[in-house]
Amino acid sequence: MNHLKISPLKVSFLLILSFSIFSSYSFGQDQLASYKRAKTLISYGNYNDAMNLLRPYMEGDYGALSKYANYHFARAAFQNNQNELAKSVLMPLAQDASWQQKDDVRYLLALIHFKDGNFQAALTEIENIKDTKIYAEAEKASLKYLENASVSFLVANFSKFQKNQGYRLAMKGQLEKQSILSADERRVLQQLSSSSGPGNIPTTKNPQTLDIAIILPFNYAGVTDIASLGSGNFVLEFYQGLRLALDELKQVGYKINLRSYDTQRDLNRLRLVLADSFVTDADLIIGPIYPEETELVAQFAEKNDIPFVNPLSNVDDKIEGLEFAYLFRPSVASIAGRVMEFAGGNIAGKRIAIAYSNATRDEQLAKRVEEIANKKGYRIAVAEQVNPRTINGFFDKVRLRNGERADVDLVMILSDDPNLAQSTFGFMEAKNIQTPILVMDSWLYFNFASYEMLENQIFHFIGNNAVDFSNPNLEKFRTSFQERFLSQPPANAYLGYELLYWVTETIGPSKGFDFRKNLDQRGFQNGRILYGSDFNQSNNNSYVPVLFLENGVLVEK
Repeated sequence: MNHLKISPLKVSFLLILSFSIFSSYSFGQDQLASYKRAKTLISYGNYNDAMNLLRPYMEGDYGALSKYANYHFARAAFQNNQNELAKSVLMPLAQDASWQQKDDVRYLLALIHFKDGNFQAALTEIENIKDTKIYAEAEKASLKYLENASVSFLVANFSKFQKNQGYRLAMKGQLEKQSILSADERRVLQQLSSSSGPGNIPTTKNPQTLDIAIILPFNYAGVTDIASLGSGNFVLEFYQGLRLALDELKQVGYKINLRSYDTQRDLNRLRLVLADSFVTDADLIIGPIYPEETELVAQFAEKNDIPFVNPLSNVDDKIEGLEFAYLFRPSVASIAGRVMEFAGGNIAGKRIAIAYSNATRDEQLAKRVEEIANKKGYRIAVAEQVNPRTINGFFDKVRLRNGERADVDLVMILSDDPNLAQSTFGFMEAKNIQTPILVMDSWLYFNFASYEMLENQIFHFIGNNAVDFSNPNLEKFRTSFQERFLSQPPANAYLGYELLYWVTETIGPSKGFDFRKNLDQRGFQNGRILYGSDFNQSNNNSYVPVLFLENGVLVEK
């Protein structure tokens, strides 16, 4: 098995800058502030702003610092799809005898050539890299860019670049897709299948470090690179929250080794990720999300005794009965059970109406609620799939009208769709409706919903890893996120942030790495910024608070 740490989520630049490099130059902290800010902006994808901040430092007046500024400027230009500009800035560095980081320049030039489709030039640059860590990153890039290269090119250049593990894996993948192989192609495939190839060094597990593999479909929409991931990418938003937590935890002494892998929602790519030696030795896997990927990782996790956590889903049908598979959120069954527990303790009557969207979770949740309700002697008056255009018709069926008693005692609307929520809220506004309405906690975050304007506080919110607005850590999180990413945290960022804190409070060098045992022993855990979790004897968060607005403050019913 070829082991290559595949991390196409982002380009990794290994240049390490020591402040002592600049000790011979009397730069004040205020002079370096913009330079440092530019490097931070690059790491968060704000390439244009970073380039503008770096320009003044690129002049020779800044001595050695100017060379580093040029290098980082080229990084930003490359990530901003300005390849020619990046090359024009890099070439003088490549020819500068005093520049010690030649391998960093070769790696970046290789990436530019790859992006331009000049595979020969890219691979030649890589062969000149001497630093083993940078060469390993270049191997990952080779796999990413060559996985769709022509078989004829790969076979013709095999002898020249066979040292490159990314090249070997890309060629093996391409040959295995072929239905008919030439004699040369069969010979090469046999060689690739029977040999791990040069340069394959197994990793050694460090028991003093928590190793976490992040396996997520960052490019689920099919874009070509991380620079194309814009605002609204829910996976990237989740990851930003997780990275913020990672930085905070490392600052207080946690030893965490986290590596990210982009599946691009491609099962072939996912199989390559699962062959990575870091993944096979990981203490925990976070992700993936989609059912087809979850099923594949679940099988891998069971085989290798590695716990994995689906961070966003409530749907557990792909992981039922598995020992190492978890949902960070409550499962459909946990939500349904808590909803009916709430009904039993807070609703006088026995008549329930259920509206649900066409999302898999909502369909399954409605069905499960119906099953439990029927067993408990409730009557389901109406249960139907709705959308923003049909929700008013649903309300008509249950006689949910101004100042009148409805034909049901509880209405459930199972959906996270903001358009459906807006239609519902528009209907409820300025009406004297008295029937309790049970919705998902996502409705709390929609900016059009002014619940305090309603004549009666009829809405109750199902906690689906809900944010605890009274938690003192919340303001710190929001401020840190704003400073780091120059925007307010979206909903999935809260989950990413909370998840990593939850993981580090459960397993690690000081607590041991038995995830199941530790979860059972801990029972209910207060959240870092969420209400909390309970995984005792459960593979999902069985703590599902039902929340209610009381004098403008959320309280648990």
